[in-house]
Amino acid sequence: MNELIRYEALKRPLNPFTPKGLYYGLMRRLLGSIGNLSDGIRIGNTYGFDSGVMLDYVYKNRPSGRMGIGRLIDRFYLASVGWRGIRARKQLIREVLEDVVARQLEAKASIRYLDIACGGGEYDIGVLRQFDPGRIAAELRDYKAENIAASAQNAEAAGVENVLFRQADAFDAANYQERWEVIVSSGFWEIIADDAPVKACLFNAASALEPGGTLVFTIQPDHPQLEFIARVLTSNTGEPWVMRLRSLQLFKAWLEEAGLEYVSHRMEPHGIFGVVEARKVPAGEAQ
Repeated sequence: MNELIRYEALKRPLNPFTPKGLYYGLMRRLLGSIGNLSDGIRIGNTYGFDSGVMLDYVYKNRPSGRMGIGRLIDRFYLASVGWRGIRARKQLIREVLEDVVARQLEAKASIRYLDIACGGGEYDIGVLRQFDPGRIAAELRDYKAENIAASAQNAEAAGVENVLFRQADAFDAANYQERWEVIVSSGFWEIIADDAPVKACLFNAASALEPGGTLVFTIQPDHPQLEFIARVLTSNTGEPWVMRLRSLQLFKAWLEEAGLEYVSHRMEPHGIFGVVEARKVPAGEAQ
């Protein structure tokens, strides 16, 4: 099924008196009541299951909850295939970013590194701590104050000091006036339904790259729990979390329009998430 058609179908409410409608209605009630015994589900119900706070909790992968039953529910929750894929994505983007930063530092004495929507910033912090802090000026941004606070706490706990934290809207073109060797968008564009702001954001990031700079971003071409998530879980906006899948082919077309050269992509083992690397070709270099 076409990605957009599938998305529109999942946005339409089900008849609550059909078997499927009754099942998903029951699941929503369970997650909103008994589910709150699980710390992870309670965070999702409070901040959204796609929020940076939620992802930070999923990355840590330490089941907890109220009473024994809450911790047991949390263990099953964190073991779902979607969250396993998220943790595999974190490892994959760290590996890609470490390679990208190392290559940039081979070419330059110092570089500038930007994450436009960092969430808890764990993958960024894991990468930055591998390199000489005097050679990287890093800035982690997010539009939510709680995500910036979590990032700062994670950086302090990891002993990473060469980072500036800034609350900023990644969709505001005014936030792309500076130039960077590495720009990151991880787990961000996947939660945005409309193509237009995602494409515009990619173009803004491309404009802010130094020639020879690298854009690293994640994609989500599929998800085995797509309907359950759309019918049961809420996003950070308070609305149902209806995922908007996008293919690698679509992003390749946007990269070409933005003047970027597709370099590579890698998928995590569950086949849900991928990491794409694209490069801004210096003037005079054949693309």
